[in-house]
Amino acid sequence: MKCYAWLRGSALGTAVLAGLTALPALAASEGGDGHGGGGLPQLDVHTYPTQIFWLVVTFVVLYLIMSKVALPRIAEVLEERQERIADDIETAERLRSEAAAVQAEYEQALADARGKAQEMFRETNDALAKEHAEAEAEAAKKVARKTKTAETRIAKQRAEALESLRTVASETAAAATAKLIGVQPSAEAVDKAVEAAAGGGA
Repeated sequence: MKCYAWLRGSALGTAVLAGLTALPALAASEGGDGHGGGGLPQLDVHTYPTQIFWLVVTFVVLYLIMSKVALPRIAEVLEERQERIADDIETAERLRSEAAAVQAEYEQALADARGKAQEMFRETNDALAKEHAEAEAEAAKKVARKTKTAETRIAKQRAEALESLRTVASETAAAATAKLIGVQPSAEAVDKAVEAAAGGGA
């Protein structure tokens, strides 16, 4: 259809179409010069030169059309298709490379995140262990202080109890001596006797 439109639009095409249109009429007129109208015109030997001439003209015209119009168009279409295929292949390769790069970045980010998570977990464990050790040390110090305070208080209370016991023993011994012998002993003698009894009992 494009070739036909080109033929109609150009001067050479117009001449070719006119010649092709007049070819049957010319063959018929040459075949009617005393040879009768019977038979096919293309089989008439007298019309062979004309047929050969128009065959050559038609071949040349078709060759020019094919070489100047059709074949360049076909070559152009094939080239465009090849370029489009090459562009598509290049785009696919680029997208594949970008996808591989994105996947590598994702895997690297995932590995970094795992490493950071493990490091944070280790740091957290170390911090908790340190806090636990410090808490245990502080608790041990508090227990030691409380134990020392309790021991000091117990020792003080024991000393006070012993002192009270000596006082009671002295008073009891003085009262018992006075009652038994009727003489009130001196406080110094009573204390010495109680001390001697306490030392002998220990």
